[in-house]
This record gives sequence, structure tokens and C-alpha cells, in this order.
Amino acid sequence: MHRGQAQVANKLVAWGDHQIIMTKQIIMNDTHIEPTSAAKNRGTAVSQREATPAYLNNLFNRGFDYLLTQQWQRAEEIFAQIEAHNSHYEQEGQRASYLRQKARYERKAAAALAAGKLEKALNAFKKADDFEQANQVHALLTIQELETKAEKATAVANYQEAAWIYDHLLNEYPAHEKGTMWQIKKESCWEAELLPYFQIGLKALENSQWRTAYKAFAQVLVIDPYFRKDGRSAAALSEAARKEVVLLADQRLRQGHVQEALDAYREIGHLARIENVDEFLRLRQREEETARQLEADGKWQEAAAKYNYLCTLYYDENGRAQWQAAANRCLKEHKLNALYEKGTIAFNNREWEEAARLFGQIVAICPNYAPGEQPMRKLYRMAQWRSIFSRFISQSNNPPSQIHTGKLS
Repeated sequence: MHRGQAQVANKLVAWGDHQIIMTKQIIMNDTHIEPTSAAKNRGTAVSQREATPAYLNNLFNRGFDYLLTQQWQRAEEIFAQIEAHNSHYEQEGQRASYLRQKARYERKAAAALAAGKLEKALNAFKKADDFEQANQVHALLTIQELETKAEKATAVANYQEAAWIYDHLLNEYPAHEKGTMWQIKKESCWEAELLPYFQIGLKALENSQWRTAYKAFAQVLVIDPYFRKDGRSAAALSEAARKEVVLLADQRLRQGHVQEALDAYREIGHLARIENVDEFLRLRQREEETARQLEADGKWQEAAAKYNYLCTLYYDENGRAQWQAAANRCLKEHKLNALYEKGTIAFNNREWEEAARLFGQIVAICPNYAPGEQPMRKLYRMAQWRSIFSRFISQSNNPPSQIHTGKLS
């Protein structure tokens, strides 16, 4: 803020009062004073001895004194007399005609200021080249415009805009006599703006709607961290609601509602919980991908172990049941594969009874099991038949053909 702005508020009122007093004597005579014919006649009536340089110098000094004491009308009349004698008269580079115009516009500005016509006063001061006074009147106009704008905003319940305007006035004109009033209005506007959110928060607390309460109090605190109403602090109530949100989110997390819990943590900005849950979700995703790949590669025991571990990473029954079923599936495949490999070896070694026993276990576990596109029931019946046949017939010259061995896919 410029130094002139800081001094405006202190100087303006006293200056305005002085201007009003000085202009009450001239406010009724707000007409342009030219070197009238009467004045010219008076000038011509003056003898050549009276219109000497000394005489004009004396008039000029008197007019200048009137300027210094802000007796604008008298100054204007004096300089008009000088112009009647010599329209180009000047002293030390200051022309009488210019000073007459200056006195005229100063008089008009003072009269306009006394009448509360700030725009007219501003224009007159500019024409009088009185830029110090023009700046002061401009400050008055700015204050007036801002106050009007704030009042209009308040009238349509736009309290936030009004509060910002009063805050701007306080910052720009800290020493202004209206500072206390602006501060009161600013606080009143903020209360009117924030009170509805505060009341929503209170109602939500009463109904145990913790997330709604926290959001409402957050709206208050982002604007006024120290907001209080009826002895109740928005900050304290917000913290109480936040703790309840954490407890609720923790409970939902234990119940398996991970995303819902994560959303709640994010709403209240609980960074530690958010980081933990994010890391937990990344870990779980990696383990799921690894387990599925192991199963696809036929590494049944390793896949089952991963699926069992995944069961511990889920809090809800559905999640645990999903991965427990996957683990059981892999264990079943591992057992079937082991039985099939042993049964195939026994079959190829013509150990028909042992092959039939192993293939029978496979059929009992999974009747439709068909490794290498060979139905297990067919192999089982073949092994049974050869087992029975071998009891009565000695080894044939044409031994049965070997069955194709292969890994389960």
C-alpha cells in the first residue's frame, strides 16, 4: 500500500470539515467569474499611476495569500482584477489567469465536496491541478463504492463477498475512522455465512452422521479456524466427528469393505491410514497375480499356499471363502496329478491291481477327470479288467500296450 493511501483516512475527515467551513460562505455563488465589464471598467478607471507594476504586484500577493488560506472567491476576484489590467500578467512563472482558474475550480470542488458530490469534486480538483486533494477524494469515492457493493451483497445474502470487501477495506485503510465498524460488519457477515454449515454439523452429530458432520465443520474451519457459537468451538466438534469417522472406517475395513473405508480415510485426510490401506491393496493384488500364475503353470502346492495366504488378507467371509476355495481346488488338482502319475507308472509296469486302486481313487474324487484327453474311468476299467485277467492267465506273449504318460495341464 502506498504511503499516500495509509495517510488518506487520517487526513481526509479533518480536511473535509475545513473545506466545508470555508465553502459555506461561497456555496451560494457557484458561477464562473470572468473579468466582467464592470471589473474591466473599474480597471480602466484606475489611473496609469495606480496600474503600476507595484500596484499589480501588491494585488498578486494579496491574491496568492487568499489562495494559501483557501479563500477561493476572494482570490478569484483579485486575479480577475489583475487580468483586467494585464491579461498576461505573471510573477515567477505563475500567470494570474492560471491562478484565477485554479481558484475557481478549487471553489467549485469545495462546494461540491460540502454537498457530498464526490465525483464533481474530484473532477474540479483535477482541473485545479490539486492532485493531493484529488487523491483524497478518490479514496473517499473508492470507500463509498466498496461499502455500497458490500451492502448490496449483504442484501442478497452473499455474505462471503461482503466479508471479503470489508476485509479489503480494513487492509487498505487500516487507520480509517470506520475501521471498527468494518470489522464488526465483517465478523457479522462471516457468522451469517458459516452458521448454516455449523448448524448442519450439529444436527449431523446428534444423528450420529459422523462423515456429514465432519464435512460441515470443515466448511466452517477452512474460512474461520476459530469459529465459535454459543460457547461451542467448530474445531473441537470437528475433531470429535473425525475420531468417530476413523472408528467407523476401521470397522468397515475389518468387515471387508476396503474401498468404503479408504474413501472415509481420504475424506478426513488420515494419511497414515490411507498409506497403510494402499500398501495393503498393492500387496494383495501382487499375491493374487502370483497365485493365479502358479495355478496356470500347474504348480498346485505353491498356488495353494499363496491362496491360503490370501485368505489372511481378507477380512470378510466372502473374500476368505473365495480364496479358500481356490486353495482347495489347487490341493485337489495336486492330489489328482500325483495319483495319476503313480497310477500311470503302475499301469506301464503291469502292476494292474495297484494301477486300478490308484485310478479308482481318482474316479472317486473326480469322475470326469481326463488327463491328456483320456477319460479316467476308461483307464480305471482297463486296469481293473487286466488285474482280474492276470489272476487267471499267465503272462501273454503279446503284452498290453503302454498308455501315454503326460503331465496335467
